Amino acid sequence: IGPTWFNLFGSEVELSDGSVVIADEAFISESILNPQAKIVKGFENQQMIPYTLTDDEIAGIIAYIKTLK
Repeated sequence: IGPTWFNLFGSEVELSDGSVVIADEAFISESILNPQAKIVKGFENQQMIPYTLTDDEIAGIIAYIKTLK
């Protein structure tokens, strides 16, 4: 189980290295394409595979995540 998408977009996300990022389009896109680039704190042992999606597919996922409030 990974981090929730509920209220994700625009929120601060703490990473396993202690840094904090904003869950914006760039972070979400990077997390889909390269899930090991920035690991969310508490999910260090999760094995996510990278996905190959088109820009339009990623934009659609991000648009959906934005609606989850």
